[in-house]
Amino acid sequence: MKELLRLLLVFNFVISFFSLSFAIEHEPGASLRLRQEIWDNVVSLGTARDIQPDRNFFRLRIQLWDNVKFNENLTAYVRLATEPKYYSGPYELPLNNRTNFKNFDQDEVIIDNLYFDIKKPFNIPINFRIGRQDFLGKDMYGEGFLILDGTPGDGSRTFYFNALKATVLIVDGHAIDFVYVSNPKTDQYLPSLHPAYYDTNTAGRAYIDHKKRLTASNERGFWIYGRHKIIDWLNIEPYYIYKKEKEYTGIPESYINTFGLRAVFKISDFSLRGEIAKQTGKYELSGNRISGLGGYAFAGYTFKNCPLTPNLEIGYLYLSGDKVDTNKNEGFNPLFSRAPQWNELLIYTLVPETSTKGGPIPGYWTNIKALIANLKIYPIKNGDIKLSYQHFWADEKTNITSGTYKEMFSNNGKNRGDLWAIIGNYKFNKNLDGMLQIEYFEPGNFYSDKTKSAAFIRWQLQYRL
Repeated sequence: MKELLRLLLVFNFVISFFSLSFAIEHEPGASLRLRQEIWDNVVSLGTARDIQPDRNFFRLRIQLWDNVKFNENLTAYVRLATEPKYYSGPYELPLNNRTNFKNFDQDEVIIDNLYFDIKKPFNIPINFRIGRQDFLGKDMYGEGFLILDGTPGDGSRTFYFNALKATVLIVDGHAIDFVYVSNPKTDQYLPSLHPAYYDTNTAGRAYIDHKKRLTASNERGFWIYGRHKIIDWLNIEPYYIYKKEKEYTGIPESYINTFGLRAVFKISDFSLRGEIAKQTGKYELSGNRISGLGGYAFAGYTFKNCPLTPNLEIGYLYLSGDKVDTNKNEGFNPLFSRAPQWNELLIYTLVPETSTKGGPIPGYWTNIKALIANLKIYPIKNGDIKLSYQHFWADEKTNITSGTYKEMFSNNGKNRGDLWAIIGNYKFNKNLDGMLQIEYFEPGNFYSDKTKSAAFIRWQLQYRL
């Protein structure tokens, strides 16, 4: 607590100094987010309860920020964050090679964002953003299919990338981003206060040398991403992404090239959106090739004249799987988007089958085919409810016959199963909002007869100043 108070005082002093000495104006803010999450058979579908017991925990994320405006062309943004967690059991945080178990994860106080915006220097039609930044909201690339979360190891505490971004403004409706990113497995660029727990097992634990694990390995990459408004009802976004994954425990060093295209078509109440990405690359040591394919397509319609203003959306998802009888890796790589996409529950059940490719972090979306139907309604003012049904298949069968999770897979079928979800959102006032999310997954014959159905429950309250 003393370290947090000290950091708040330093933060306030720095912001006040810049504001009085240099800036025209500044916009400080703060956010408190309280969540409870309940996991039932979520990771191993009930087949490895000794290693992955059920979870019931609370998490409190605290953010403080300021947007400092020096002039029309130069601004700076800084945000601090921390997210302590309390596990009520039966799961406890395992540390020191599983010899020390804690109910309370005190977390660090970290610099979540710190960047400068430079707009059109010397009237050159290029905008620059330099530093630690998120690619969310208006800065999101498409729907986050391949670029979303630079720090998947800490869940939703942070999403940042250490990045250099240049946006070339061609003409109205046409721009190209050139971005370089560096995401180490623990923060190497900025200090943190109150360094938290120590873990000697760097292969799969939450902390490494008193710092939170952020990614599975030291990752670097760059991309070229175009945004083009062809006509009022059609937008296309072609891109190229390069990613280098350093060698880490059990997984060789590799690089991957991804060429893709996203398109959005919208006329009146009808919309059609889709994306396709082709991947090539290789593992450095063995020379084995990488070749993946992924994409999705969704059609939606809003019934504006009906009660509750329902929006119906139906789509298909394809992410290629790795063939077990070849030296080539045909599995799709989610690159910088190991985050909840179509649901939250499934990202954790993917860990047992993908840890040898993407490390111990959830969200390695691969080897999936799915039909998804979403219905969103607005039953009350300032509130909405989303209902979702999702049926999943595997593109390829598994061959997992040993290890912690060997009892989880049938190694025969391809039917992953059915997932139902309901998410409700309500805005109490301009500062306070809430959310309730419930997901239920019933496994199919892709998994063994020993697996059980899984449930994920989350509620949230968030207050923003």
